[in-house]
Amino acid sequence: MRLFGTAGIRGRLWDKVTPELALKVGMAIGTYRSGKVVVARDGRTSSVMLKNAMISGLLASGMEVLDADLIPTPTLAWATREHGDAGVMITASHNPPEYNGIKVFNGDGTEFYVEQERELEEIVFSENFKKAKWNEIKTVKPLDVVEDYIGAVLDFVSHETNLRILYDGANGSGSVLAPYLLREMGARVISVNAHVDGHFPGRKPEPRYENIAYLGEMVREMGVDLAIAQDGDADRIAVFDEKGNYIDEDTVIALFAKHYVEEHGGGVVVTSINTGSRIDEVVEKAGGKVVRVPLGQPHDGIKRYNAIFAGEPWKLVHPKFGNWIDSFVTMGLLIKMIDEAGSLSKLVSEIPVYYLRKENVPCPDEFKGEVVERTAQKLRETLKDEIKEVLTISGYRFNLSDRSWVLVRPSGTEPKVRVVVEGPSERRRDELFEIAYKTAVKEVEKLKRSAPV
Repeated sequence: MRLFGTAGIRGRLWDKVTPELALKVGMAIGTYRSGKVVVARDGRTSSVMLKNAMISGLLASGMEVLDADLIPTPTLAWATREHGDAGVMITASHNPPEYNGIKVFNGDGTEFYVEQERELEEIVFSENFKKAKWNEIKTVKPLDVVEDYIGAVLDFVSHETNLRILYDGANGSGSVLAPYLLREMGARVISVNAHVDGHFPGRKPEPRYENIAYLGEMVREMGVDLAIAQDGDADRIAVFDEKGNYIDEDTVIALFAKHYVEEHGGGVVVTSINTGSRIDEVVEKAGGKVVRVPLGQPHDGIKRYNAIFAGEPWKLVHPKFGNWIDSFVTMGLLIKMIDEAGSLSKLVSEIPVYYLRKENVPCPDEFKGEVVERTAQKLRETLKDEIKEVLTISGYRFNLSDRSWVLVRPSGTEPKVRVVVEGPSERRRDELFEIAYKTAVKEVEKLKRSAPV
């Protein structure tokens, strides 16, 4: 698709994302749908501008607009289900400050499915827009949902705590909500980077370990029980335990997958192609089944497999609450689980350990597809005696007989091929990574040499 990627429309301001685009997408949504649409934005410097252009497009095509203004993306999804026939979020999530984007939601709070995004694109590029007559143009009404949303999360989690929690809001839109939610639960909260600033002065908005490693030392110095970090629009979440240890993304997914499968006595857990074997191990042991889907499509997976839980790195979906990524429900339930277990370190000690390594191979965009195909063919030959299963969504993933796996896939946003390897030991991981990474590098070099000058 030309506009939509793995998480809506995303790109640099003026290069791809412009007020003109927002206007056209708004008109396309109003052509595709009718009724009320809830619109919100994150705290980026360009988000007010883009939100107003979007609203103009929606009004021009006859929709009534409910303006929720500055709220997190999960809150917009919830507000759409409660108040709208569709929803639009102006956000670039965890991307740098010069980026922005558009996410579109159905009336039940789910992100638009792939086929819906394709249909919306067709309307945008055809410019065959519905245009409201002068006496049919609807109004814009303010919509204040923060307190109601906090109440809904509190009711769902149904737990009080006295944990001491360090919260890092990344200067993003989660800062307008998370500290209040945590205090309503009874937590004693210390907040950092918790004022909204579209320049993201505190840290990079993506909650990768390298961007938030300082929280581990702060946990140890302050003696808190838990540290929580969000991204720019508060759909992603990362955590540190009471010892200052970063809890990797697959372990967090495995914790919740185990919780839901045990609670349901089975069921399907949906996760992305780039997650690890610890999830499979705990789910299978609890009587459930894991299904992997392409990145950015947990909601598609929930719909297709009737999943009880879905997760990809940093992003968890709790279908009992709603079919959207929701870090606030995640933090509320995690606190409840910690209180029941005694500590986060004790809770994660129940999750098996695997060893993961990710690296990118620089590769011109025009070669990415062929490099992945050639690398996969070589890996198929090299690992043929160990291959248990081959998944061909988002590249090639080779699941091996000892629960090791190798993933080679093209980046959807950069001139790179991504190589991900996991093994039950560091030695096994390194052995497989050496094979996969060197193979991908060689294939890139071969194609470069053979390319016409």
